[in-house]
Amino acid sequence: MGLFTVTVLGFAVCIGISGYAIIHYFAKGMNTHDAIQVDPKPSK
Repeated sequence: MGLFTVTVLGFAVCIGISGYAIIHYFAKGMNTHDAIQVDPKPSK
């Protein structure tokens, strides 16, 4: 039972680290602060 628990927890940690890396990569690529420079807000 201990081996199963360690395996499941290790797998969950690996998935969590991979998910964090993917989210961090996409969040860095989709910077919303420079969106106005690329597509300026239309004036009325």
